[in-house]
Amino acid sequence: MQTFSQQREQRLLACSAAVMAAVGGAGIFMGLWSGSQAILTDGIFSAIAVVIKLLMLGTSRLIARETSVRFQFGYWQMEPLVLVAEGAFTLLVVIAAAASGIRGLLGGGHAVDFGLAVYFALFFEALSASFFVYLKRENRTLRSNLVRFDNVSWYVDMMLAGGLLVSFAAAWALEQTPWAAWSRYADPLVMLALSLHMIRPALRILSPSFRQVLGVAPRDVHERVQRVMDELMESCGFRDYVSSVQQYGHTKIIEIDILVDRDYPARSAADFDTIRDRIDRALGYPPHQQWLTINFTAARRWMARDYLLDGKS
Repeated sequence: MQTFSQQREQRLLACSAAVMAAVGGAGIFMGLWSGSQAILTDGIFSAIAVVIKLLMLGTSRLIARETSVRFQFGYWQMEPLVLVAEGAFTLLVVIAAAASGIRGLLGGGHAVDFGLAVYFALFFEALSASFFVYLKRENRTLRSNLVRFDNVSWYVDMMLAGGLLVSFAAAWALEQTPWAAWSRYADPLVMLALSLHMIRPALRILSPSFRQVLGVAPRDVHERVQRVMDELMESCGFRDYVSSVQQYGHTKIIEIDILVDRDYPARSAADFDTIRDRIDRALGYPPHQQWLTINFTAARRWMARDYLLDGKS
């Protein structure tokens, strides 16, 4: 059963893909018509971004299913994988844009119908900026990782359109002066400048998602579990515990192995479930954002291997 937030996430991702498809198609058409490599690159970026957005939408729907016979621990690992794909794609666009800009500058630039390009950039700057602000506002309460990183593509598109608007308008005006020959360099200069600007958004996607793919334990989740368990150790009479944590998107995978004395007073399953409920409430994560496993044992050999998280691992 999908939660309201999952349904809302999927609606936003579907809407984003549909609008980006229109932007991509228009960008490719306008780039070919006006002869602008920058507009054409923006259109190709937007068109391929639609594929990534559809992957995000599919991932959101899979995560909502929770488990299946083939994926018995759920589909949460799909989220960082698709985000790595988006980050890698954005980085590829950055490299391609930089190469195109350098090639254009070394080749003496090329003529562009700047009048037409300005109107295109003005319209799609308004559209991209509006959708970027809309998704950002909607995600303030939803707090979806997929929507947050999906919005990076709208940020990149907004910056591309804004850069095109300012530079092409200036070049258009330059054509009316004795320095009109320099307007040929506007398009490759825009490509080069925007490619450098897009490096940061690409790394913002790649870094956290790649850490999740590698299985790096999120420090905030680890410290929260440790704090809760340290507080319960004395009051519940536990001998020791070991916790293991992982995170995929907003979903936390938490396993806690608790060592108790062989003569521990709680004997019924209901008694242990009461302790589990207490730990769950103390952690405070929403049920659909965690996979919590709590084991009790009187033999240390059934516990996960202990470790020292010293800040350098």
